[in-house]
Amino acid sequence: MKLVFSKEENEIKVKLLHNGTEEDFNYIKLIKFIHEDNELEETSYSEEITPEEREKVNVMISKINEVIIRQSEASVE
Repeated sequence: MKLVFSKEENEIKVKLLHNGTEEDFNYIKLIKFIHEDNELEETSYSEEITPEEREKVNVMISKINEVIIRQSEASVE
């Protein structure tokens, strides 16, 4: 699953891209995907998203993926 960020009228919008289908952001689908030990793919950004905003999102995604990896490794042990 990939998060797709865009900005319209100074408001950041997020979509989910999963198996080639883009849909409105849905916390439940995101949490279920993560709960199943799936890592998030590299995030996509529109040109309107600033480098600072991108960095903040990238840090968040990295932290989420780190937890997923640790949980997966712990369940294997």
